[in-house]
Amino acid sequence: MIYLLLQWYIILPVLLCLFYWHGTRNFSHWRKLGVKHIPPEFFFGNIRKRVLFRVSFHELQKELYFSFAGERVAGIYEGRRPVLMVRDPELIRLVMVRDFDHFVDRPVLRFRQRPSVSNMLISLQGAQWKSVRAILTPTFTSGKIKSMSLLVMDVGKQMVSFLNNLIDKPDGCEMEMKDFFGRFTLDVIASCAFGVQCDSLQSPDAEFAAYAGKFNDIPLHERMIIFTVLLFCPQLARFLPLSFMNKGVLNFLESVVRDTKERRIKEGIRRNDFLQLMIDALESEKDEEKSVLNEDIVIAQAILFLLAGFETSSTVLCFTAFELALNPDIQSKLREEISRVLEKHGGECNYDAVQEMEYLDMVIHESMRKHPPVARMDRKCTKEYAIPDTNITLKPDASVTIPVMGLHYDSQYYPDPERFDPLRFSSEEKAKRSPYVYLPFGSGPRNCIGARFALTSTKMALVYFLQDFGVEPCSKTKIPYAYSKFSMLLKADKGIWLNIKRLANCSNHH
Repeated sequence: MIYLLLQWYIILPVLLCLFYWHGTRNFSHWRKLGVKHIPPEFFFGNIRKRVLFRVSFHELQKELYFSFAGERVAGIYEGRRPVLMVRDPELIRLVMVRDFDHFVDRPVLRFRQRPSVSNMLISLQGAQWKSVRAILTPTFTSGKIKSMSLLVMDVGKQMVSFLNNLIDKPDGCEMEMKDFFGRFTLDVIASCAFGVQCDSLQSPDAEFAAYAGKFNDIPLHERMIIFTVLLFCPQLARFLPLSFMNKGVLNFLESVVRDTKERRIKEGIRRNDFLQLMIDALESEKDEEKSVLNEDIVIAQAILFLLAGFETSSTVLCFTAFELALNPDIQSKLREEISRVLEKHGGECNYDAVQEMEYLDMVIHESMRKHPPVARMDRKCTKEYAIPDTNITLKPDASVTIPVMGLHYDSQYYPDPERFDPLRFSSEEKAKRSPYVYLPFGSGPRNCIGARFALTSTKMALVYFLQDFGVEPCSKTKIPYAYSKFSMLLKADKGIWLNIKRLANCSNHH
């Protein structure tokens, strides 16, 4: 017994020392390279506030960015992992565009995942990413988006009829906007990516809506394991059968895509949606010897459409509504443009009409500047790279981050950054600053492939909504708003409540 105790007296301190050494051995990385950095803390690096949920992900990124004012690059530690923050717009251009061949991949945490997750475009690397991206790119041309916009118009009309039935009092109706626009976005994605008529506005308990709502519901213990692996030993990930997505939801979505695909091929049904474009690409590749696509890859992209499009687009819509409620003059000016342009198009909110609305474009871009759904863009160095005009050389596997949230709030690019001012995105103002200080969709070959579709559907939602309805603050509106500390993506803490009123001169023409 005494012998065993003695053994533990020796083994335990050795294990603790090894644990401490493993957790801190990278902590001299930035000092050795002569890169400005914040001294890291054991286990947390520089992100303790985030790990303990004291601050939102977006606020932390902003704080880190402003800790290094005047620096072109800076070093941070996420747990024990060193990450290079690139702050200078010209260096951002090099990383994302000119020298992209050195930064082809994203630093994805690779768990032992099913094909519908591991084959998502966002997860693919190197040559496989390049070939799948090349096949997907034609599905997002303006012509294809114009065809799909007809499906978005159907959902827009459903939204207006839902509101007409709901709002029967002249003083309007209080509504949580994230939930409301979440249903619109979900219906658009269900229709375009899965070929499913969801109508979650009228039927919030519809099967597709119920499953999609549980997309990120994973048990707390799994979340804690993922967080610890991410901070301490990402190499372990590929041995663990974990996922950021609920397994039951994945099963459901996989079967929806598979069933729809089989039914369309068997019955010769065609529809102007993303899934059809993927099925066509899959069928045309069948005869080729070196085919890139298979059913798993098609299913993965449909699920990615939901994963990448749902939270982001609905967040942009609800924060845009919030800013319009607080700025009634901007709301009126936007509504005037909408009425003027729609009159030219016979009152129809179609693709061409929406493309003509310049002020609408400015409003949405200013909303995404203030509230970018994604706080930063990450890249992984894939071959050695000497950063120009510095003595820093990045080795393969080094992590690089582009601080989107910080750039969007930097007063040297955006004077008085807290103010909501769509005119920042007039062509004259845009010409005065680098395009690399506004990055809601990233940039370069690995930018968001669905950006134009997302913008089109978001604009259509606002046009349908603002034609007949107005928004204003209500008793539940939280001013100032706070971002949720428990989400990686942008979310308002306790939601965004506004009062929706039917306009006095409302046309009710739908």
